[in-house]
Amino acid sequence: MANTKTQLIVRKGGGAEEQELVELAKLCRMMKLMSERDTDATLAQVLKTMLEHSRSQPVGGSELSKMSGLNRITVIHHMKRLESAGFVRRQETKYVLRVQSAEEMLLEFRKEMEREFEQMDELAREIDRFFDEESRPGARVEIRRVREKKF
Repeated sequence: MANTKTQLIVRKGGGAEEQELVELAKLCRMMKLMSERDTDATLAQVLKTMLEHSRSQPVGGSELSKMSGLNRITVIHHMKRLESAGFVRRQETKYVLRVQSAEEMLLEFRKEMEREFEQMDELAREIDRFFDEESRPGARVEIRRVREKKF
């Protein structure tokens, strides 16, 4: 695993709203939602816009684009990332937040990581059984992994 460093940039003159975005971007980076290429924290801007304006109602990509001031294609790209991470779901042509706060988002992330670690534990046990069985003469062991849907 590559060793990465999280960098927090605070610009002088930024108000509380800008600081909120910086903190949300930092959380998104720590959760590996944002790529290193997202230097302008546009994913965090999209998420912040959803948290501010559409917590309980579906919102379309064009609406989010207008509210955030970002290009519609950029917004849709980030919505797909958030959807694949399980924080947003599609409802026809609109998007709905599955979480209502950054704290709830982190809780869902933690649950997903626990599920991932449970799967890794089971896989490690299967691998250990495989090598234990393989050392016996004439033994044949097969390992299969089935992909499960995210929450």
